[in-house]
Amino acid sequence: MDKAIQQKVNDLIEVLKQTTEGKCAIALAGAHAKGTADASSDIDFYIFAEAAKSFEERRHLIRSVADKGTEPWIDTAFDATPWGGTMDFMYQGTPVETTARTLSAMDKAVADCLNGKFEIIPATWTSNGYYTFIYLCELSFIKPVWDPDGVLAAYQRQTAVYPTALRRSIIETFMDRANTWIDNFHYESAVRRADILFTAPIVLHTVMDMIQVIFALNRIYFTGDKKLEAALSKMEYCPAALLSNISFLMSAPRDSEQLGLQRQLLRQIRDELSEKAEAAYREG
Repeated sequence: MDKAIQQKVNDLIEVLKQTTEGKCAIALAGAHAKGTADASSDIDFYIFAEAAKSFEERRHLIRSVADKGTEPWIDTAFDATPWGGTMDFMYQGTPVETTARTLSAMDKAVADCLNGKFEIIPATWTSNGYYTFIYLCELSFIKPVWDPDGVLAAYQRQTAVYPTALRRSIIETFMDRANTWIDNFHYESAVRRADILFTAPIVLHTVMDMIQVIFALNRIYFTGDKKLEAALSKMEYCPAALLSNISFLMSAPRDSEQLGLQRQLLRQIRDELSEKAEAAYREG
């Protein structure tokens, strides 16, 4: 991280601390936490706190540091959505994206995931829905920058080893979802008609479901929709038929023969993953 960005991070930590009540921890997330930042990267923070200051107090504080001529986006509460509350603004020309959660919400999410329980919540900003096990995934890569009470350190100790119950649950859930359309006669007839507005979403969602299975088989926490191809290429196990055909699978050729080949590929990958899943169940 260059000195200019580091100074912004230091300044913003002091600002964000003032938006909370009680125990508080702050972490750096996104590209700067993963070491993949470039000149276009924003600064992502996560806040974990017992409670939030009032909406009015937080809005006044963030407005006081945001770039002139810009209007921050601030949710009314830290648990305004299943993924937390947001405080997004521009700071010295850099976009700042902040996700804030209460400790009580974190406690529940972590406990549920350790026991293999999660939800898939429809969300327009992600291609396949919001998975509540993302709470654990985020803990695997965020970097604490303010944690005087050891709040984040405790969560990260709990989730350092990929939970067996969560692994099994993810594999079962997403293998079932990946099987929804592959052998369905509606998909087959759409392929014959070259009905790409019907087939393309099926391929996309089936591939995204398979990717969840692959992450779980490797005992690797899912890190989000971006840069997935690079992540898959580094894994110990990923079906070669998927890696070598991503461009083809993500295309929508208006040709029934090509669409049929897509379907065959999905079957091939599904069958390979099914064998791996069965082996994973036997492992426990």
